Amino acid sequence: GLRFFSRRYRQPNMLLIRAACALYWMLLCFLLLAPDPLAILGIRQLPGPSGGRGIHFLLFTLLALLFLASRWPLGRKLLVGGLVAFALGPELSRGRGPPRTGGLFDVAENLVGLAVGTGVWLMIRTKVPQPSRSTGGKTTSSP
Repeated sequence: GLRFFSRRYRQPNMLLIRAACALYWMLLCFLLLAPDPLAILGIRQLPGPSGGRGIHFLLFTLLALLFLASRWPLGRKLLVGGLVAFALGPELSRGRGPPRTGGLFDVAENLVGLAVGTGVWLMIRTKVPQPSRSTGGKTTSSP
């Protein structure tokens, strides 16, 4: 319960990463739930022939990276379940009517984005030395 307040989680760089994660999550909530996010951003139409395909993939890839990098002291099941619920929720609720509609393609992009972001994080994590609990948070190289 109080792990969030432990010294390990109060390091300045971790607080900065968590702040970025929280701000990005709030922005993503706003964009996913707004009736017409492009109009709010002053964009008439997304460029390119795909009409914006791939945007959800990129948004959720970044979301997974930020959540994993911020190392919120949550259980793995809670973190994964929360991210998957966030990926599904707006799309399923949007299917109830105009002006936006949810689609299976958007759901797939969201979930694949989460999976790719997680995979990238796992690759980065194996290449970058991690703080060790036994050394008081100092970086050590692992075998």
